[in-house]
Amino acid sequence: MTAGAGTRRGRAGVRTARGVPPASGDGANLLELRGLRTHFFTRDGTVKAVDGVTFEIGNGETIGVVGESGCGKSITAMSIMRLIERPGQIVAGNVVMHGRDLLKLSDEQMRDVRGNQISMIFQEPMTSLNPVYTCGDQIAEAVQLHEGVSRRQAWSRAVEMLQQVGIPDAKRRAGEFPHQMSGGMRQRVMIAMALSTNPELLIADEPTTALDVTIQAQILELMKALRERNKMAIMLITHDLGVVAEMADQVVVMYAGKVVERSDVTTVFERPHHPYTEGLLRSIPRLGERRARLEVIRGVVPNPLNLPTGCLFKRRCPYRMPICDTAPPFQEVRPGQYSRCWLTPEHEPPTVGLSPAPEVAEEEAERLTVAPR
Repeated sequence: MTAGAGTRRGRAGVRTARGVPPASGDGANLLELRGLRTHFFTRDGTVKAVDGVTFEIGNGETIGVVGESGCGKSITAMSIMRLIERPGQIVAGNVVMHGRDLLKLSDEQMRDVRGNQISMIFQEPMTSLNPVYTCGDQIAEAVQLHEGVSRRQAWSRAVEMLQQVGIPDAKRRAGEFPHQMSGGMRQRVMIAMALSTNPELLIADEPTTALDVTIQAQILELMKALRERNKMAIMLITHDLGVVAEMADQVVVMYAGKVVERSDVTTVFERPHHPYTEGLLRSIPRLGERRARLEVIRGVVPNPLNLPTGCLFKRRCPYRMPICDTAPPFQEVRPGQYSRCWLTPEHEPPTVGLSPAPEVAEEEAERLTVAPR
């Protein structure tokens, strides 16, 4: 089922991240993340799954969150929804919506936010839908829970939502079980459930995974149409840059729990700055372009229990320099474009040199780092 109908508990008491300014509550932004940190405390050590993530989602805006598997995309979404379970824990940061920090709300208040204001589509509809209830029953349950209407009204709303997402013969289909529908139909049911309470923000976690390209195109067109109709914002989590190019206004690139680049979608695709973003774009096959083999990002994502010091991408980076042993700045390389890298906006080595003293490098990183607007 969608997060809107869930009742799992989240953690209410967290501290504000050090060195991160509080969210402004600017009316132009629907949701603001500031220094969000979610760690998993295991017997082998602490996994910093989300480590200081900061970005905003504007009203009616679609933001694409991309990166390899394990980079922290889904955990960021689950942290926003406060659906992190042990051994995970949100240890720092702010998630602000309408001037309220969602991480400080009571469990009851947060249950009211889920579904009413924020809904989430999970990755795999077959495991997210309950196999022993009909699709219509599951949508109607969410409507009853959040809107307090009668059973008859909730069922009518469920049928209406199935019609909106393009399911033919919606009244009959509402009485069918998840296993009686195709993968594309189940994904449409998940979208119908998520939108049944008219949320302001839809979090879509890999909404087109395992769907063929024709059904994927239909789902993306459906989401765009519903965004325009309902005037809602979308946080789109994916590893498919083609989906991002089709859907997103802004792009957040994550690597090993951190945001490594942030900008509007046109800038990211035409003038990427971070070497990881460059690598992702070079690995995409293009029609009409003949190459002996696709380029790849060499190496593997670092073990989260044994992260390298300094730049987390340095072992795989073609531009690696000695200064990369010091954590790089999160700098504004062009207006509105932010990158966690030592390279200058012109892709030149930093002005302090390739191998400055550690204390000099740390001072330069602090000087260059900016709080994104």
